[in-house]
Formats: sequence, structure tokens, C-alpha cells
Amino acid sequence: MKLEGRNKIMDSERYNSFDAVRLFAALCVFFSHQMILAGYAEPALGPLGISLASTGLYTFFALSGYLVFKSVARDYRASAYFRARVLRIFPGAIANTLFCLALGSAITTLPFGVFWRSEQTISYFVHNALILIPPTQFVLPGVLADARWPVINGSVWTIKYELLCYAALFVVFHIFKHVHFLKRGWLMVTLCFIAYYICQNTWFPKPDENEFFSTFNSFNIARFSMTFFFGAFLAACEPYGEKIRLVILCIPASLVAFGPSVAIGRAGVILLLALLVIEIGRSRLLFSATYRRFGDLSYGIFLYAYPIQIFVLTRYFDGQNFMALTALSLAFIVGCAWMSWHLVERPALKYKIAANRRIASPR
Repeated sequence: MKLEGRNKIMDSERYNSFDAVRLFAALCVFFSHQMILAGYAEPALGPLGISLASTGLYTFFALSGYLVFKSVARDYRASAYFRARVLRIFPGAIANTLFCLALGSAITTLPFGVFWRSEQTISYFVHNALILIPPTQFVLPGVLADARWPVINGSVWTIKYELLCYAALFVVFHIFKHVHFLKRGWLMVTLCFIAYYICQNTWFPKPDENEFFSTFNSFNIARFSMTFFFGAFLAACEPYGEKIRLVILCIPASLVAFGPSVAIGRAGVILLLALLVIEIGRSRLLFSATYRRFGDLSYGIFLYAYPIQIFVLTRYFDGQNFMALTALSLAFIVGCAWMSWHLVERPALKYKIAANRRIASPR
């Protein structure tokens, strides 16, 4: 019986839909940016104004909280945990930073040498490759100056919040790992983050555009950490009993149904979205062995979509060829994502697995 239960767990971890849900999140961000850059209104999720791009971001953070909790629960050594996180995020981000610099040098209006010697170019590499040292840089000298927004990559600003959530989860996990009320502890933490989000959206103004994207700010910390830790809470509660299922569903449902303000209702919608995408991810509903063999392209699509689509739209959009340019951009983006996975991300993950095995093996 124990072996049968273990096999069921292994099957659920192997034959799941997380790859497909991550791909959905990346495409949400892509299509939202595509419409904005072309001058169209950004699609929203429901009457509370949650944009398509934010839907993708909340999906990423919810899945990340869920899966990273499972990772640290399997191996809570600091070396293994942070090595896994660094090797998952930084190789792809550094390669993408170099790609943006190479693209910028090819299309800049400045002389080649002037571009590479510019302090703005150097600053772009340092801040975006290291990620955690704000401000995140978006502009390269002489690049896309005629674009609606002269930004070479407008997606990477969220990665610093992902890394911040990783560090916070590790600390919280180690606080609760030796106590007997683990599920209740994670419930309290999650409720605190929900309250933080509601207070932030109720009583404090939204940061201005420069601060919103380039530096850490409480508005984004509140919404991303709430989503991330709700995903971690769902992982901490497994396997679900009937009471736990009821509690999990009642938290977002009560916020939507009985929340007296828009901020409270929006928190409920975000958490319902998080619950939905994690439940779909845990299932076999969207599992595809073919796609899994092709590679997990979600991170690569997220990284490479913006620089490719803004270049294509800025240079070739005439107001009539939106669908054709969308298809063309997506083809190039998927190609770059495929190369990112097979040449950068997958080798880094193999190194992580090999390093963990060396540490775990007896001497």
C-alpha cells in the first residue's frame, strides 16, 4: 500500500499540467504587451480591472510559490535551495541581457563604439544581469527612440520580486519547520500577506511609473508576495482533507462575495485565479508528453517576447498588419525560447541536479 501511494505521488508530480499553465502565463504577458505596443486597449480580467499581463504574472507567482515550497520541503539545506533558485533564474536572465545588448548595438542610432562605451549600456548590463541591484534598467542609448515606449525589455522588472519571495519563503519555512502547527502557521502567514495587500491598496497611493517598474516598492511587494505565499500555503496543506479544502476555498470566495471594497474583492479574484491555475497544474488535464520533450519554453518566452515584439512593431506596424506581425513575432520568440531552454536553462538545471547529488552522497 505504501508503494502504491508513493507511485501515485510520483505520477502526479510527473504527469501534471504545470508546463502548460506556465506557457499560458507567458502568452498572457506577450499578448497584453503586443496590444499595448500597437496602441490598442489592454484586455482586462473581469470587472475589477485586472489586466491580461497581471493575470500572467499572478499565475507565475502562484505556481512559483507552490512549486518552490515543495522544493524546499524536499531539501531545506540553504546551499541546495539557493543554488536551485540561482541556476533557474540567473543563467537565462544573463543570456537575455546579452541578447538585448546585442540587439541594441545592431539597431542603435549611435556609432558602435560609442554605444558600448556608454555608461547607460554598462549600467544596463550590471543592473539587469545582477537583478537584485535596482533600479532595473530599460533604456539603451539610441535604441528604439521612435517607439511608443523606448524600452528594450519591459518584462524583466518582475524577476527581482520573484527572488525576494524566494528568500522570504526560505526564512518562513525554517521558522515553522520544527513546529507541529505547520499548516496553521502557513495559514497565518498567508492571511498576513492578504491583509498587507488590502491595506496597501486601500490606504496608500500607487507608486509613480518610474518607481513602479524600476525599484522595489510596497505596492508590488504586497500583490506578488500575497499570490506567492498563497501558492506556498496550498502546497503546505497537501494532502487536502475536507476541512482544509473548505478553508482554502472560503478565503478567496469570502473576499469576493462579502468584501466591502474593490481592493478586498480584487484580492479575492487574484487568489481564486491562483487556486484555479494550481488545481489545473496539479491535474493531468493539459499534460502533453510532446510539449515536455520540446522543452519548458515559458521562461524563455517571458524573457525574449518584449524585445522582439517592440522591435517588430516599431519598425513594421502600419495599423493593418497586427495579426501578421503578432504571428511573426511569436515565431521568433518561440525560437529564441527554444534556444534559451536547450542551450542555457536546461544545462544549468542539469548542473544543479549533479551538484545536489554530489553534496547528498556519502563521503
